[in-house]
Amino acid sequence: MHIILLQHNPVPGDFRGNARKLADMALKAAAQSPAAPGERTLCLTPAYALAGVPWNSLKHVGGFYRRCRDAAHELAAMLENGPDMLLSLTGAEIPLYVLLSEGSLTALARQANGIIRIPDGPSFYLPESEPAWAHQEALDLLKSSRAASSVHAVLFTASELFLPENQGKNEMHCSALASLWKLPVLSVHQCGATDSFVYSGQSFVLDASGDVLARTSAFEEAALAVELEKGSISASALPLRGETALEAVQPAPEGPEALFRAAVLGVRDYVHKCGMTGAVLGLSGGMDSALVACIAKEALGAENVLGILMPSRWSSDHSESDAEALAANLGIQALTARITPVMDAFDTVLSPLFADLPAVENDLTADNIQPRIRGTLLMAFANRLGRVVLGTGNKSENAVGYCTLYGDTVGALEPIGDIYKTDVYAVARWYNNMCGREVIPENVFTKAPSAELHPGQVDEDNLPPYDVLDAILRELLENGANPETLVVPGVSDEVVRGVVRRVAASEFKRHQSAPTLKLSSCTLGVDWHMPVASKAL
Repeated sequence: MHIILLQHNPVPGDFRGNARKLADMALKAAAQSPAAPGERTLCLTPAYALAGVPWNSLKHVGGFYRRCRDAAHELAAMLENGPDMLLSLTGAEIPLYVLLSEGSLTALARQANGIIRIPDGPSFYLPESEPAWAHQEALDLLKSSRAASSVHAVLFTASELFLPENQGKNEMHCSALASLWKLPVLSVHQCGATDSFVYSGQSFVLDASGDVLARTSAFEEAALAVELEKGSISASALPLRGETALEAVQPAPEGPEALFRAAVLGVRDYVHKCGMTGAVLGLSGGMDSALVACIAKEALGAENVLGILMPSRWSSDHSESDAEALAANLGIQALTARITPVMDAFDTVLSPLFADLPAVENDLTADNIQPRIRGTLLMAFANRLGRVVLGTGNKSENAVGYCTLYGDTVGALEPIGDIYKTDVYAVARWYNNMCGREVIPENVFTKAPSAELHPGQVDEDNLPPYDVLDAILRELLENGANPETLVVPGVSDEVVRGVVRRVAASEFKRHQSAPTLKLSSCTLGVDWHMPVASKAL
């Protein structure tokens, strides 16, 4: 049978919009890859393609399941003269699979053994488990069930959250399954982003030996054409956007490139799916804001990004010059709002009121007012222009609370909040190399990181060196180390314990901060979400 895998980017809850997009993709793909005379085309879609993922919280909205079913009937009507489509609907722990064909919708009872049979077409085995855990489940089925002898291919449709290492692992597990079961594997995924969650797509087709026949491009809608017969399979990529012919196996981004492209998709979808077009961010002349500006420009276009320089009496000359150079290199608009007069106004109001209060050791009032002024100005521009503010905090600083609540934590989304500071530099270097020129000025790479909280201040006045800090945080967060026994070679126990205490003490800030794009296995605010009033650390 002629099969098309549709890598789809839905909006959760937009049933009719998702149906229209699926119909458009299916018709375009079928026109690009017509079936042989007398042969039907079957489009395979990711799980919950009409509802969008994640959808579980949306089921509390009245009429959710009915609207999903209604949209499925509308989609069937749109495809009356087009290809057939296998679609999963929401409504149970196991999705209900339906076949859309010639304008009608037919429920396909998914058997207890996980086999779906297409009338006058192929049969697919859908494992209940993810690829890494599906071995025994399917092995038992394929050994014991006579029905399994007619299975043409194994089909995975679950949406896979982006992690830099996920694609290789999934293909490795599926390759082992294919060679074990002697069956081709079709894996069709959702792409796109919803709030913190990023789905890279990268759908793929494996032959019965486990070799990759085709893989879609990452982080964008795409389609694969498959010719499937019992005992044989072939696959190719379909150009849906007027491109020239595509290579069947698209490269899988890795390392800094994967992080950057995932963040670009996260920003683009957050802004556009929220009905906006542009973003505002503060440009400090430092590395974090520089990288976020690059991500925003790639996601939204230079014309839709506004950078605000907000120098104070403590700002260095290079902070302004580096920020101005970055904005010019990116082609984004930049405005300068000098905040010293605002800081003076706060001093005028607060100084007499504070005069009779007890003295405080290590008073951070002035240090914190500076970023809170900046946060207020960023929100003013966002309100005036109808744009979102992008936060510029990184994972290292957010983990230990090296940020000011209602100040530099302001924003609708944190694009690099799940990227360690040491990796921020690696991603920025990759971006410059990818562009083939110095977009981010070299001085931003070489100068000491500083929040410029007061004259001459640098981050290492308040924190361990970032390579040390990140090593401790990786053990605690990604590797799940016991905080009581955590040891990092070459780092004193005093430094390690100090970092752990800071992670615990700053949990309240993360509860009130913008959502962070999930780009790692342990994301602050998503996977790491501790009670503020706890003693776990």
